[in-house]
Amino acid sequence: MLLQQRGPNMKMSVVIPTRERAAYLAYSIRTALNIQDDDIEIVVCDNASQDGTAEVVAQFNDARLVYINTDTRLSMRENFNFALQASSGDYVTFFGDDDGILPVQFKFLRRIIEKHKPDGVSWKRATYGWPVAGYGKKTGGLRIYRNGVFGPELIYDPKERNLSGLMDCRINYVHAVTPNLYHGCVSRAYLDKIAPSRDIYFDSSIPDVNFEYRSILTGGRFIHTDHPFSINGYSPASTGGAHNMRRKDKDGGDAGRAFTAENRKDPLQDAFDHALTVPMAFFSTLETVIGRMGYEDTRPNYEEWYRYGMSAARDDPETLKAVQSILSDYAKAHGTYDEFEAAMSMARKPKRTLKERLGRIGDQLNSFRVSTELGGENTILTAVQVYDQILGTEFGEILSRAISQRSAWKAALRRSKSFERQL
Repeated sequence: MLLQQRGPNMKMSVVIPTRERAAYLAYSIRTALNIQDDDIEIVVCDNASQDGTAEVVAQFNDARLVYINTDTRLSMRENFNFALQASSGDYVTFFGDDDGILPVQFKFLRRIIEKHKPDGVSWKRATYGWPVAGYGKKTGGLRIYRNGVFGPELIYDPKERNLSGLMDCRINYVHAVTPNLYHGCVSRAYLDKIAPSRDIYFDSSIPDVNFEYRSILTGGRFIHTDHPFSINGYSPASTGGAHNMRRKDKDGGDAGRAFTAENRKDPLQDAFDHALTVPMAFFSTLETVIGRMGYEDTRPNYEEWYRYGMSAARDDPETLKAVQSILSDYAKAHGTYDEFEAAMSMARKPKRTLKERLGRIGDQLNSFRVSTELGGENTILTAVQVYDQILGTEFGEILSRAISQRSAWKAALRRSKSFERQL
């Protein structure tokens, strides 16, 4: 295969940490290998898998593909750290072993980086559910939102934009436009700048959130675009999906238990246990990062954060009891028990404000959903191929200010008619 030659030879690393997901990994690797670019490396970091992961990687013959193995099971933090140390690109992006990158759109990501040389680039990623029998309600397709594609570059400083929102626990606002290493791209120079030490890039158990919050506290020159360069896949074995104490199915339960067990062996422990809920993971990461960065005077709105920490457990007495116990102990040790008690008496924090709910309805009305089945196959690879075909190359003209977002959207709508629509 002839690869596209690049001028300044800025190297980009695509890193895929993996653990016991050989059934998904091959498709994710193929999405990256389909990128027409000589100046990339694809680093697959195998966290001591026992399911034939090494054999899956060995089937590919591409000089850009690098396989490394931790040899012993590490925590997610340690595995991400090991993978980042093994990469060599000027810019680095991570995605999961059931996720995919969009090869046709990748050249536009490089174009943004080479033009602006930012500390990092974030984007609005798409979501794909693997169609596994008995799992999920809307899988095997993509919903494409008008406000999620063809958005021009926004240059921002995350400290100026997000710090007050993070302290006030306005999670949806903060995460909408924020630095990302996972489904985002970051310069090596910035990663080195904010690293806790020479050999440690992440110092809490959720590495992508750790990086995000460190970046918000530090600040920098970042770019965001409402245009996808990757697709977030979810499957029964996904760590994100397993981060839910209430999941009792075998795949989700096994992933959750493994995540917890590995984290407990990590020499760097978080401020408090997550109890396998996402809100607790966010809260614990924030407290860990603030403490380890020496920002003890940076004081979050603890009433809101304690209330948010309990939000995912309100409908499950067993989980709620565990979460309240963890937060109560932390509040007593941390001198914020009054705020914890106040949070206990507050009404449940809504997942979205009225404005956000109305916006979500508007987004749904300005979107469409297509099946990602091609030739009888439905995987992250076919999802990437379908999305790239629908998006086409208009984003390059958006970056040149040659066409409007409206024109690009109309072109995507026309191309989407070639694919089966879903509700």
